Amino acid sequence: MDRTERPGNYAEHASTYDRTRRASPSLAAVLTRRLGPGAGRRLLDVAGGTGNYTQVARAAGFEPVMVDVSPEMLARSVAKVGQGRQVVGDAMAMPFADSAFDCAMLTQAVHLMKDWPRLLREVHRVIREGPFVLQAYTAENLEHVFVFDLFPGSTPDAGQHPSRTDVERSLREAGFGRVEAETYVYTDQFDANLHTLHTDARLIADPEHLRNTSWFHRMPPESQKEGLARLAEELSTGALEERVAASNAVAARTGHGTVFVATP
Repeated sequence: MDRTERPGNYAEHASTYDRTRRASPSLAAVLTRRLGPGAGRRLLDVAGGTGNYTQVARAAGFEPVMVDVSPEMLARSVAKVGQGRQVVGDAMAMPFADSAFDCAMLTQAVHLMKDWPRLLREVHRVIREGPFVLQAYTAENLEHVFVFDLFPGSTPDAGQHPSRTDVERSLREAGFGRVEAETYVYTDQFDANLHTLHTDARLIADPEHLRNTSWFHRMPPESQKEGLARLAEELSTGALEERVAASNAVAARTGHGTVFVATP
């Protein structure tokens, strides 16, 4: 994938990822509802990582195959979904024939892609009737994120988090005829991504949890150190609890994330 552009050392990251990153029931419920009946349909999980959400799809009756650039991450998925479902490859040029799958999904990865419109075209190529269920953190979903103010130089580039309108337009330009979207909020802490961490002051201030996010890996060490010190100080004074409460109020309106559903 342009997860050839995965930040950090994912050979090393793979060994710790599942300590704080598991499938969120909040997101899993939306994914399975939007994918529809499994019934043995072949599903491609693009940038499937350690297989947390692939496992959700398999439990729903799909026959999943994963593609990811990191063999180390994929190796962690074997215990969850079994052997023979892992393919090491670039999501921008997937090693699959046209219409090889019934449907596809992608979670927790759009912000890692340099050329995500190209990815959408590639997904359109390899699926038949669909749907393609795409989870993303859009520009609107970033409104509740306050840690960018505490870690110098940590605000993501605009291209990493396109607007909802931009994603919908790019899906249509990729060839998808029908596109829908809905926002969701994390009501659990199983998948401790940056947005989930914002729901709990102690989690957002915990270095171990932050180190399992791609956002943290992008920062130079000096920014990491300064931001962690600021979080620790605000946690001790109670200011961080106030930030979290305000963040939760905003997320209730904007959503923590957005799920797009596209059919060819």
